[in-house]
Amino acid sequence: MEKNEFVYDLKTPETTWSGSSSTIKEGVKRSTAGLITNAEGPHGLYWCLDTVMYKNPEGTDFTKCQMPHYHLHGYETFFVDSGKLWLYINGQRALAQTGDIVQLQAGQNHGMGWLEDVKWRGTYHDFFTYPEFGDVARVKAAMPELADDPELNSYATRGFMDHIDTEPFLCEEVPTEQCQAIKNIERPHAAYDFFPGLSFRVVVERWENGGVKELDCAVMEPGFCVEWRRIPPLRELLYLRKGRIRFKVMGKEFEADDECVIDLPRYAPRSFEVLEHSELFDMSGQSYYSLFFQDYAAIRHYDPARLTPETVEGLKKKYDVQIARVGMKG
Repeated sequence: MEKNEFVYDLKTPETTWSGSSSTIKEGVKRSTAGLITNAEGPHGLYWCLDTVMYKNPEGTDFTKCQMPHYHLHGYETFFVDSGKLWLYINGQRALAQTGDIVQLQAGQNHGMGWLEDVKWRGTYHDFFTYPEFGDVARVKAAMPELADDPELNSYATRGFMDHIDTEPFLCEEVPTEQCQAIKNIERPHAAYDFFPGLSFRVVVERWENGGVKELDCAVMEPGFCVEWRRIPPLRELLYLRKGRIRFKVMGKEFEADDECVIDLPRYAPRSFEVLEHSELFDMSGQSYYSLFFQDYAAIRHYDPARLTPETVEGLKKKYDVQIARVGMKG
């Protein structure tokens, strides 16, 4: 794929990561994290990392909670894009695997046991982040021989992670479907299928993110087209987990496919056409799509005569929906 300023192809991290770091424990590399986009604003939105979590050592007792910890203020959303793991949370142990999404809330004691190497793509908000971490990652990328330098790493950890270790907590194994923290587009909070070529899935509600953001997925078929309003004021960070889409951003056309993050700047005119069956997630989550579709569905059911273009435009304005038009090509 041709590299451009709007697309981060996670299939080729060596050309995508703007910095990386590794976690070493007892002489064994436990994870490698690559920085995709930096945190922005008072909630630290738009912070995205591409992480590989490595399989736990042979002989690990997975009946005992691994990596128990919590975050005072931070929220995490992780895409499980390969492998499988045990998630320990809320007194439960449940299996999460490829295709699942893990949603972790502030104050929620949790842990993970890695049954295989796992692609663990995450977005975060309300963590304590300091610019020192990005600068340290930049030095490591340029000078790999300093990756384990204790002095350099001491700056990376200063104030960086809202992370508090706990004792391994007791937990009972439950089916994946019974663990509220493990999400999947096949088990959404709601699904809306009003428009040909689109199934809109609400995966993580805003209240699961402290009211700051939501996570939605547009499941789309070839020929489905989307055009934003002329000057959209919101920056949007999208994750094309599966499929192929042709975008046009600020007059530049390009294609994105599986495992691509698309960073759409605020005010930039944009549109796209779906080329293959696609699953596109809005990781920035600033538009109130869940409420927009709830109201749209209610009016459509109870008072369809009110569902005029003027009513729909009013809903878009009320819920910060930046989309001007959708529909199948032609």
